[in-house]
Amino acid sequence: MTRFTRLTILSAMTLGLVACGGAKLGGGKEGAAQAAFQASQPTGRGSKTGQSLVKQALASGAATLTLTANCADSGKVSLAFDATQTSTDGFINYTVTYDACNEDGQNEYTGTMATSIGFAFDPTTNSGSFIIGMKGKLTIDGDISDSLDANVKMTMDFAATSAHSGNVKLVLDGTITTSDGSYVYNNETIAIAAGELPKA
Repeated sequence: MTRFTRLTILSAMTLGLVACGGAKLGGGKEGAAQAAFQASQPTGRGSKTGQSLVKQALASGAATLTLTANCADSGKVSLAFDATQTSTDGFINYTVTYDACNEDGQNEYTGTMATSIGFAFDPTTNSGSFIIGMKGKLTIDGDISDSLDANVKMTMDFAATSAHSGNVKLVLDGTITTSDGSYVYNNETIAIAAGELPKA
């Protein structure tokens, strides 16, 4: 009887462990790119967070500044800006800290990313784009339970930074690692679905 009880408890614990947490991130290179794009959104949207954080930092005139805002669904995101750290590449550099930041209503990001933003203009098409650099590691919890280790630059149209849905075209350069694998991008164009993460 004791052995049966132990096996029953062990089975229940195992089922409980399986039930906890979400699926791993899937989608290969595209899935990793989607996760990085999703992580870039809290400081790139216009309502609760949005570029308002970057704009507030630049408009404040302060040499150093930390701003915090609520994420779209729950949690917080903080942006630490230090203008005394000069950039020779024309990029604006700041650090983004995610505190259970949930933008899609399904997944929370936690961790810190060294982030940079620059601008590119194509005179042949009269169009502009953002270049967002991300370096750091985040955990994802919710429908997806995974990690995102990135050292990547993403180039996207200005409109993409406020995309909650639909397809977005990114040009990626660098590396992104998830439990699904480690992916190298060499100025590679990838189309992703905004506002969602693929499950394995």
